[in-house]
Amino acid sequence: MLGGRLQTCFGWQVHAGDNPNPRSLRNFPMQATGAEMMRLACCLATERGLRVCGVVHDALLVEASLDEIDDVAAQTQATMEEASTIVVPGCVVRTDSTIVRWPDRFADERGTAMWDLTQRLLTEIQDAVPF
Repeated sequence: MLGGRLQTCFGWQVHAGDNPNPRSLRNFPMQATGAEMMRLACCLATERGLRVCGVVHDALLVEASLDEIDDVAAQTQATMEEASTIVVPGCVVRTDSTIVRWPDRFADERGTAMWDLTQRLLTEIQDAVPF
């Protein structure tokens, strides 16, 4: 509040502005530190040849062949833990993993309604457009 800005260890900033929200400013260090860890984990994983498909909130979605996926998952977890120790020295953020093998797909009950709606709309579009 006194300096008008907050900054992460790698320089990302939030400016308080004229009418700052104190709760948002208190939340910034935690959220921004997590974001720094994820950014660094993505960079490290990509540089190490892991195929990062995307970030899902606080998780990395990676791709690998069926015979490599267990090793790739372990490498990804190690990379995320390494990133946490770089961002917050002396602190290792432990991770877990979920491996989804073809033909299965990841399913979260919170997303079931959206998945069902998307599938219904895709079916309607496919039925309406002649190929």
